[in-house]
Order: sequence, then structure tokens, then C-alpha cells
Amino acid sequence: MKIQVSNVTKKYKNKVALNNVSFTMEGPKIVGFLGHNGAGKTTFLNMLSGILPTSSGELKVNGMPVFNTASVLKDICFIAETGNFQMEMTVQQSLKANGYFYPNWDEELAKKLVKVFALPLKAKVKSLSKGMGSALGIITGLASRAPITIFDEPYIGLDVAARSKFYDLLIEEQEMEPRLFILSTHLIDEVSNLFDEVLILNEGELLLQKDYLAWDETILAIRGSSEEVENAAAGHDVIYEQTFMNEKMAVLYLKDSLLNNEDVKSERVSLQDLLVYLSKQQKEGYAL
Repeated sequence: MKIQVSNVTKKYKNKVALNNVSFTMEGPKIVGFLGHNGAGKTTFLNMLSGILPTSSGELKVNGMPVFNTASVLKDICFIAETGNFQMEMTVQQSLKANGYFYPNWDEELAKKLVKVFALPLKAKVKSLSKGMGSALGIITGLASRAPITIFDEPYIGLDVAARSKFYDLLIEEQEMEPRLFILSTHLIDEVSNLFDEVLILNEGELLLQKDYLAWDETILAIRGSSEEVENAAAGHDVIYEQTFMNEKMAVLYLKDSLLNNEDVKSERVSLQDLLVYLSKQQKEGYAL
């Protein structure tokens, strides 16, 4: 499956949620779709799942527009953070309804996962705890066997053991029935080893799209005197900077692999820390 995003913009009245975003995503693979709160992730996922139209630009799957195209939407399963199930249905009814919608629905897998997560089939969706609601989302997403399966913060309320079980199931499913999984999460350190590719949005724009094993070659933290750091940062994008006492620290998005000053100390930045720096940048007014 191939997702093609061409100059996509989404506006809400005077607010621009996504600004002229372009990229291609192709599976099967597991993609980490990341960004701080308000970066535009959920807006994009709502457009990819056909809930929202674009304001301008094109969003296509395998060359077909997503919005209002039923044949495309049946190939996309979106499990939202807030839950997108009929609250008055029982768990059993909800799973049955999804079985009718998704052509590749695996009923046996759904039954197996219900037992794994000890989900009460006769309970109404509205009565489920947050953890049980997340389990229903995980079961639906995996059993859908949709070629594009999206999980937006899929484990709210789940304990460490249950989250670990989800990660194991995701790996197992990808080995048996490969597809394009898109994971949007804040628990980055827990799941980053699952990613084949990382895509990061920042302030409604695409900051980074890299293979997971290559992404950290473009993000670097440097430390030194103000003059040393400013010289080293020249020609690169500054994601975040901070001065303490006589030392300055800057997180850079490298335009190439070379720094302009070898006197500064440098270190790699984890994905989790990168998202923290992006959040600080947003609050403190730095701009790429």
C-alpha cells in the first residue's frame, strides 16, 4: 500500500493545522508517526481515515483519493485515542459490525485476542474501563487485517504487561500478515525498537522522515561557549537552544553530516528527548 501526500494543507477558520505537507509512505512496514501535542498528527490521521477532507492538496492511497472513496476506506482501519466505537453496542456486537466492514477481517484472531485480553463480550462498550476500551481497539485493529492499520495512542489505561503483550502481538502479526502499520504515540522509548521508519511533524509541517536506523544521523545536540555553538550551528536548523552559566546547548537538524566547529561537544538525541525539545520549542517560541 502506498500513501501519497501532496501539498496538503488543513485549516480550521484562522488556524493552520497542517501546512503544505508532502511525503510518501509505503508498506509493509511499521511507521512511528510522532510529534508534540498540536503538531498536526491527529488532524492528518483523521484525513487519512476519511473523517476529514483536506483544505487543499491531495491525499491518495494507491493513486485513489481517500475522502468519500469507499473502496479505499475499507482498506484503512483507524483506531483513535478517544475510541471510535458505538457506545451502546456490546463488545460482541462491535466486533461483529467491524467484521462486516473490513473485507480481510479475521474472526478467529478476534476470538483469540478477546481471550488474551480477557474482554467481556456481553459488556456494553460504554461500560468498559479505559484499559478495556484500549484492548477493544487493539483487537479491532489487529483482527481487521486492513492493509493500512493506524493506532493513535492505542494503550491508554493499559498496564506495562498489557502494553508489552500488544507489542508482541504487533510483531507477530507483522511477521504473519505484513501490512502498513502507523503508530502515533508518546511512549516512544517503549516502542521505538518496533519502528522501521520515523516521521515527525512539527508545527503542522514535516520535520523529518527517515528509516529508523538512520534518523539520528540528522539530529544532534551540541554544547560549548555561545560563540562556538553559534558557529557550529550556522547553516543548520536549530530545534531548541538553552544557555546555562557560560555554556550553551543547541539541538540541531543537520542539513548535512558536517558541523562547522569541531570544538563543541556533541551527542546523539533520543526520539523521546527530541519530542521534549520540540515541545519546549513550541512553548518558548523558537522556530525552525
